[in-house]
Amino acid sequence: MAMFGTESVTSAAQNICAEQLAALSPSYRREVMAQLCFDRIAQKQEYIVERHHDTKDWNETAYFMLMRALDIGANRKSYEMLARILPYRYINLVGHNRGSIEALLLGCAGLLPRLVELYPDNQDIADLAAIYDYDSHKYNLSQMRIEDWQLTNLYGDNHPIVRLLQVADVLSRCEHLLDTLLECRTIRDVEHLFRCDGIPRWAHNFLMAEGRSGVVSRDKAYMLGINVVAQMQIFYSEYTLREGLDSRGLDLLEQLPAENNGYIRRWARFKVVAKNALESQALLQLSQAYCHKLKCEKCPFRRYVDAK
Repeated sequence: MAMFGTESVTSAAQNICAEQLAALSPSYRREVMAQLCFDRIAQKQEYIVERHHDTKDWNETAYFMLMRALDIGANRKSYEMLARILPYRYINLVGHNRGSIEALLLGCAGLLPRLVELYPDNQDIADLAAIYDYDSHKYNLSQMRIEDWQLTNLYGDNHPIVRLLQVADVLSRCEHLLDTLLECRTIRDVEHLFRCDGIPRWAHNFLMAEGRSGVVSRDKAYMLGINVVAQMQIFYSEYTLREGLDSRGLDLLEQLPAENNGYIRRWARFKVVAKNALESQALLQLSQAYCHKLKCEKCPFRRYVDAK
């Protein structure tokens, strides 16, 4: 089978495998893609299983998934750390008040002291610091160091301060995070869930762009739909044997647009175009778990081709 992402395999061989994949009937193509997608989700859920084992709480698990998905790069581990030192139960304890959640997230992240230094005369930031000081003592909360974050050359939506303000808005609108994720059925539900009414005026300096409000981009909302909503629906269904949610997760992935990255573009050059997020997730799994690692004998698509 073609090894997309590996230099040792010729383009001709890649083209042959792509032709076989492209030649599948629609029903078999969906079957193969769904199997690869389930395979990818199963591999990605090892850390979720561990987290759920530790907390025994589904809302905590969903919260951890959300925090982890805020960044796929340098700050992913930092968001995971924050989710551990500021569990979801404290979000509930402050009554889902957006200002209180902002204070908890920024304070436990260790970012509030820097904001106080940068904006000593800003009353909104002073209020957040006061809220955090009260709640952190009340609940005996820990605090990260600012050195735990990668802040250099990060601007726009990817800046942790912007992301934490955005997720505070999301959490303030979810009475029970798990139920909210499980009820998402359409692409519009995903857009509505992860929309943000904007961030405070003082935080616009971190956007580094005129005219932006800090609203979560549609592309980011779709990525969260893929990596949080659909994944949680499938994981929860398999773990609890609750029928229908895995199909709901797959249906949602088929509504969400395909991702656009080097792996997906490589497949497209060989006439295998991902039609939606289910297919792009499947192709990512095919590339990363099998092709790149030269594990053709374990590949679901290879087994299908051999069986034919």
